Amino acid sequence: MFSNSVMLKIRGLINQERIYVLMLCFIILFNVMISLAEKIPELNDSFLLRRILRLRPEEAEEEEELGAPAYEQTAWREVLQEKKHLLMLLNMVGFLALCIFGLGLFLDIMAISGKLKRGQFLEASGKHFAVKWKIRDIFKIGIIFLFLGHIIYIFEGFLLVHPASRKEALRFLPLFNAGIMDLAIVGFIIYFVKIKYGQSIKAIGLKIKGLGKTISLGVLCYIAFLPILAFLLVFLVWLAAIFNYAPPQQAIFRLFLQEENAWFLFYSTMLVVILGPIAEEIFFRGFSYNVIKKRWGPQAAAILTAVVFAGLHANLLGFLPIMALGILLVYVYEKTGSLIPAITIHVVHNGLMVTLLFLGRYIRDFVK
Repeated sequence: MFSNSVMLKIRGLINQERIYVLMLCFIILFNVMISLAEKIPELNDSFLLRRILRLRPEEAEEEEELGAPAYEQTAWREVLQEKKHLLMLLNMVGFLALCIFGLGLFLDIMAISGKLKRGQFLEASGKHFAVKWKIRDIFKIGIIFLFLGHIIYIFEGFLLVHPASRKEALRFLPLFNAGIMDLAIVGFIIYFVKIKYGQSIKAIGLKIKGLGKTISLGVLCYIAFLPILAFLLVFLVWLAAIFNYAPPQQAIFRLFLQEENAWFLFYSTMLVVILGPIAEEIFFRGFSYNVIKKRWGPQAAAILTAVVFAGLHANLLGFLPIMALGILLVYVYEKTGSLIPAITIHVVHNGLMVTLLFLGRYIRDFVK
């Protein structure tokens, strides 16, 4: 009797959500096909099949060619003596970083000591809406995202059949498609919130009122977070040195350090610094956190979304700092009821990382 009732519920759920079940079946079958295809040597003769099935030895070779070139080691003292403006730039950057770090440390000490109690720069002032969407809608968005990613990937395979355009396309298409997917996810979330559940986008924290104040608040909160971030990074570098662990260089780092096309660099910067943070904040904090909080409370929702947020960045060494950043983003959103400070923090953080990469590239070009 129990098993019959369970089967009836499962059948009812499948009938109700058949479109998502079909997309999930496609994703599963596609990945099963990949696992089986890896055991078939004949597929190596077809670029299209290799691409669609993610068997890409040619791309691996191209990525190796894009690897960091070997430069001769040059004494820093001699370089800095010859290039005075480089020394001045490094001093200015160091002084600015020291000032910002000091301000962040000051804000942290003031907050811990309770002296910011009356003039608190992060007071609970935001109104949160009672959201109508459900936990399963998070999985629906995830299924849509994966399905769209697989379809785009297959479409890429057909675009890359001609060898003449393949090399350029392999550089540009992944990031171009990442931008499409970010926009698509934002669109689907807005559809769920506004069309399916009839709520305002304010329910996910997108509020224009007091924009300048909320942006300033986000910048201040990130400055206060910087000493914590610096401590975590130093600790992780020390830990990696103990275990002799060298993290692999991420493709996005390699892109910013080596890409020569100015328009492609501009697009990549906009994607990483602007579009990516907006899409991630809408999904993780605005959409997912709100509904998980409704079910299990703010603490569980904060930890769960921060862990998933860090895990999806696929960076072992950076997991802890990214998780800490995720908890900060949830805390700021919970306190203010607005996504704008969280988006600001995310944008500033990614912008800082990209700026450091460009600075490293600038210094490298002088040193080589």
